[in-house]
Amino acid sequence: MALQLVSRISSYLRQLNGPRAVTPEEIEGALRLPVLTIIPHLERRQDALQTPGRKKREIHLDGRWLSRLLTHFPENSAAYAAYNALLEELKNFHLKQGRSLFLVTSPVASEGTSLTCVNLAIAASKKGIKTLVVEGHIRSPRISMLLSLALEPGLTGSFHRASPISSLVQKSSLAGIDILPAGRPVEHPQSLWSSEKFERLLEGLRKSYPLILFEAGPVLLYPDTAVLAKKMDGIILVHQFGRTSAERIQKALEKLNGSREAVLGLVVNDAPFHH
Repeated sequence: MALQLVSRISSYLRQLNGPRAVTPEEIEGALRLPVLTIIPHLERRQDALQTPGRKKREIHLDGRWLSRLLTHFPENSAAYAAYNALLEELKNFHLKQGRSLFLVTSPVASEGTSLTCVNLAIAASKKGIKTLVVEGHIRSPRISMLLSLALEPGLTGSFHRASPISSLVQKSSLAGIDILPAGRPVEHPQSLWSSEKFERLLEGLRKSYPLILFEAGPVLLYPDTAVLAKKMDGIILVHQFGRTSAERIQKALEKLNGSREAVLGLVVNDAPFHH
């Protein structure tokens, strides 16, 4: 990745790790992880809070998230540019080689994986790439709730019924993209990810969508994320600016161990700058 991007992260990591200087070479050498894109802080869009039918309490709880959807920003904005840069990375180095299934996760909670998934899907849709967002964070699904979609039957429901994929996928009127909701929560989803039925589901998704973004729970909190990662073509690690230390990023990479080579790089989210 461009040295300029890594240099910006270097100055940030100096704040996290103390006064010792951190060079771009040290960051990439220590983490062995390129910076895929830097997503700037997205200002709250008041017009996005006026969605008809939403109660005041709902607006208070999730309006901040909804107001940061790319649908509320012009296509020449810094926000679009950041997501398009990530999309180009996937197109040029992965989609052209037949890789279509990408896990989007983070070291710890609340780093922006849901928003990253949805906005990347919006950017891809604008480029004519048919994209599916899958809620793989089974214990704590967020995307379907924020986009006012039915949670069930969803992903977990597909394990208990013989239904075509089209009957499980929902179209979001707010984001204009296809979503496969999580379904009924499951306490220990490891067994689902290891099943033959899940393999068949992934095979069907690949035939229907050239790009599939599979959100998962934080690596350091949920061991099943590492199990799920082994089924993916690539892994995108999301890091919210100011939230996670370099040490935790490294620990997340260690948790992924067998899937480490599939980690494409780091998305720095909610940064006070953009490139």
